Amino acid sequence: MIEGRVRDVIASVFSVHPDELPARLDPDTLPGWTSLRQVQLVLALEQEFGVEVDPALVPELVSERAIVEMLAEAAA
Repeated sequence: MIEGRVRDVIASVFSVHPDELPARLDPDTLPGWTSLRQVQLVLALEQEFGVEVDPALVPELVSERAIVEMLAEAAA
């Protein structure tokens, strides 16, 4: 469930239809994944999931898997 919501947020931030996202999401597979988009993504995730992301974690959130793990920990 979290994975689907994360993919929807990523698709929204990168202006791509969720069905067009690659299976593995990270800066190497998703064109346009810049530091600015990274910040926009974190802000969108905070809004969608009602969490506050520690700014020190932002550089580590460079894959769908890392994002999902962070959100799962925040929900625990």
